[in-house]
Amino acid sequence: MKKTNNWPLLLILVLLPIAIIYSRLISPSMVLGKYYFKYHECGAIGEIPDRDDILTLLDDNKYRSSFWGNGEYRIEYGVFRTLLVLSYSGGTASSELEIKKTGNNIMIVLDDTCDFFYEKIN
Repeated sequence: MKKTNNWPLLLILVLLPIAIIYSRLISPSMVLGKYYFKYHECGAIGEIPDRDDILTLLDDNKYRSSFWGNGEYRIEYGVFRTLLVLSYSGGTASSELEIKKTGNNIMIVLDDTCDFFYEKIN
């Protein structure tokens, strides 16, 4: 019988998932900063800004925004996505927004249908 070398294939099968997971990894320090939302007309329903907005995520788990007001946030990690949970109105209400990373760009998605998102500006 002829012996085959399977180690290159096994190496690829191990390294590929690691590379995919690493490329999607979003650390808390990566999320800090200012995000810009550019409003445009769309028939989206829900809690979405009705004008341009800047959302600032601070390092003490607090945020500022002209639409959302001031409050606290937390980051929740899931298997396939990362969520930013904004708590406002004294902690009695909250919104879950998905954080997406494409290359070095980080976006906070409000609505996929209408392409509403906050884009990091610093």
